[in-house]
Amino acid sequence: MDPFTDRELWTQEEQSYWLAFDRLSGANIGVQKLRSAFEQKFSLKPIWEGTAESLAELKVFNKDTIDKFLEKRKAIDPEKVLEEVKKSGVKAYPYFHPDYPFRLRHINDPPLVVYMLGELNPNDLQHSCAVVGTRRPTAYGQKLSKQIAGGLARSGVAVVSGMATGIDAIAHWGAIECGGKTVAVLGCGADVCYPPSNKSLYDKLLADKHGAVLSEFFPGTQPDNWMFPARNRIISGLSQAVAVIEAGETSGSLITAKLAFEQNREVFAVPGRIDSPASAGTNSLIRANIAKLLTGYEEIMREMRWVSIAPTRDVPTVVELYGKERELYDLISNEPVHFDFLCAKSGIHAAELSAALTMLELAGVVIRHPGDWYSREESVTAK
Repeated sequence: MDPFTDRELWTQEEQSYWLAFDRLSGANIGVQKLRSAFEQKFSLKPIWEGTAESLAELKVFNKDTIDKFLEKRKAIDPEKVLEEVKKSGVKAYPYFHPDYPFRLRHINDPPLVVYMLGELNPNDLQHSCAVVGTRRPTAYGQKLSKQIAGGLARSGVAVVSGMATGIDAIAHWGAIECGGKTVAVLGCGADVCYPPSNKSLYDKLLADKHGAVLSEFFPGTQPDNWMFPARNRIISGLSQAVAVIEAGETSGSLITAKLAFEQNREVFAVPGRIDSPASAGTNSLIRANIAKLLTGYEEIMREMRWVSIAPTRDVPTVVELYGKERELYDLISNEPVHFDFLCAKSGIHAAELSAALTMLELAGVVIRHPGDWYSREESVTAK
């Protein structure tokens, strides 16, 4: 019996016990211990329902762990946990499941269960690269993020990122617009859109089989600060390479890069001006020989010895807009108009206007020019 390929093993009942263990906390039972126990029984049912004596016979858990487990499992009903996941519409893939992302099995502290929305199969991650960076990119960073992610996606490489504002979101949009696959790893439940300002990206990513939203957190889990550094190991773990576009000295993307380096992934970084705070982190990665200097997606393709494939879909030329984004787009022409003009004409508060313009940029229908000037992207039509 091979749990990695035998789908008949994964009954609803077996799934429920994995989910129950995933909800268990405070018993010091991690994925490695459960893996050892599972490999003896090829089922978690006898382990979940085990007695102190039968669990001791496995020679995996010490007495303190067994005592804590027997006490804490009383509060968890595997059937109810399974029902919660079903109601959420989120798919759950335990560590041994055939659809569990195979590279994650080989990192330190892999998730016991991966929760997912969208369409993703193991072959989609055969070639994968993370594209990450600052939440406050310069125009230079925005341009390169979209170019690099788009080039990788057109070549058949899955683009992985964290769906944060800034570089992450631009990378996802770049992959989507080029008809490629992209995976967003969230620091919250897969059914929770965070940040809320990325709702249109979240919806678009899940539509038309563009890719998937993935998380190690149970459906409905709201974001917390500690969750984002934790999810970074999954971003790098899913990927064969990591490209850092722009990053300040304290950027979370530096954590992803260093984790990738420790996971024996290839790390690339775009160099920037020495006086630009947005490039302090990327320049440091290059100086420390953690990252290779990156100026275009072709360098990743060559270094990884990947061969580009023909795109499976044409680049979309029509983007649908709704609400304020639609109204705002109508005020913008092919000739650049200033932010202040748009603020006065639209009656939208400056902060909200800035967010809406960012979404139009990410959708590829508006170009931002230096000095807060904006114009339409002529190659894309909005309707």
